[in-house]
Amino acid sequence: MLNLFGIIVVYNKNVNDSVTYQCLKKQKGLQIIVCDNSTHDYGNCAIVASEGYQYMNMNGNAGLSKAYNKALDYIASVNPEMKGYVALFDDDTFIPETYFIKLKEEIKEKRSDIYLPVVRDEIGILSPSVMKKYYCHRAPEDLSSIKKEELCGINSGMAIRLRLFKKYRYNERIFLDYVDHNFIRDMRKRKRKVSIMDVEIQQTFSSNTDSKDKSMIRFNIFKKDINEFYRKGFWNRFFFYYVITRRKMQLTRKFRDPRIMLK
Repeated sequence: MLNLFGIIVVYNKNVNDSVTYQCLKKQKGLQIIVCDNSTHDYGNCAIVASEGYQYMNMNGNAGLSKAYNKALDYIASVNPEMKGYVALFDDDTFIPETYFIKLKEEIKEKRSDIYLPVVRDEIGILSPSVMKKYYCHRAPEDLSSIKKEELCGINSGMAIRLRLFKKYRYNERIFLDYVDHNFIRDMRKRKRKVSIMDVEIQQTFSSNTDSKDKSMIRFNIFKKDINEFYRKGFWNRFFFYYVITRRKMQLTRKFRDPRIMLK
């Protein structure tokens, strides 16, 4: 029987209002860990504990990387050999039953280290994505055209062989953006195998619909995170400024405010 953990990070909501949590609860044998990044008490500890799952209070919004690491430390404490897989989830995405069916089938058949579902948002394919040496971008509709050495993806629905974490933890200097890309980049250096699952997930990508104020808050987080991601070397620094300028231009066009270019 597959030893499977599921980490869900919730933010400022009651877990009963999380569509993801409701989906995960239906899966027999899934060992659920709820990491609560909420800035207020929504009563989640009592709810999660009463349903027999593990609750992690992050004492405010500690970011994704710290939440993942705290959950991984817990898994290591109850599963020292780190046998099995762990799947990562946000709190607002519907996870179909077929996701778990396909995941179990493909783990049995492919024995990859990392599995990526096809995640779509309002624009198109959000994940998998393409990460060349320095730059990440959306993948084409023909996913078979992505070179194995350039395959990347987002955290949502990503399933990972636990033994990868015996001597690895997420970079806690990255708060939110590029936590996943940095992880994939590190695993690529370790020659780990990444596969695309034959299953789709539909996600609402918040930055596509955010107000100007929320978008600027997200931009400031994004800027700090990719500064860490692109911290080493001339070409990394070049792409840091390229990506930041590109994002500023997108926000300037969206909100028709040229002052954003000075941020």
